[in-house]
Amino acid sequence: MELEWAGIPTVCIVHRELRDSAGAIARISGHPDYPVITVDYPWIPTATWSDAEIATLAATLAPLVRDHLLGRAPGTAVSG
Repeated sequence: MELEWAGIPTVCIVHRELRDSAGAIARISGHPDYPVITVDYPWIPTATWSDAEIATLAATLAPLVRDHLLGRAPGTAVSG
């Protein structure tokens, strides 16, 4: 969020299990509409993923992050 405060567009990527906590932090920080991409299972919340899982998730997330930064995407959930 510090980047947002500096005028640099950002997006949060968070696991479904942590979305409520991330939303609370955004509200407390004065950004209730902070853009969030939610990652779901089979990716586990602790992010202990294999190299192949990381590559798959990155390939999936890259276009979503781009669209968020360009203002073209609503809240998005990603599952395997």
